[in-house]
Amino acid sequence: MSFFALSMVGAYFFVSNSGKFHLFQGAQAVGGFPYQIGLTTVTVIPCFTTGYPPLCEGGTLCLTKDAASCTLYSDVSGSPAGGMGMNALFLNTSIAQAGLTSGGQLIAGGMSNVLMDNGVLASTAGCAGCMAKANKVDKIKEVFDYVIASFK
Repeated sequence: MSFFALSMVGAYFFVSNSGKFHLFQGAQAVGGFPYQIGLTTVTVIPCFTTGYPPLCEGGTLCLTKDAASCTLYSDVSGSPAGGMGMNALFLNTSIAQAGLTSGGQLIAGGMSNVLMDNGVLASTAGCAGCMAKANKVDKIKEVFDYVIASFK
């Protein structure tokens, strides 16, 4: 096998490594946001309403949400691994899309720590808000698949 073929196989396995791939993809997408965080050993605390009048409680930042949208969010905190903070509010749908669980790691970007609704959230299991970057990387992966198949 030639050096070119070996380098293509190595590049294929680098792109195929899903955990690093999602964080790499997230890091590219996060670069365009003014507020960026990286956390390890995260803790996900769902926000909930309680009392009369209803108040949003749960994690530290849940107090910033109103009672109507409270249960749509979770407070995510952890050990800082880079960026500008150690906690942020995320939509539960984004957390599920990224596959983030307590004890994991994340990289995220948004307008502020409480305005991560339209931002990017990436963990080793997936990436929420990375679709524009994913299409480019997927096309590169398709080229690698084609080149590797042609050597078989």
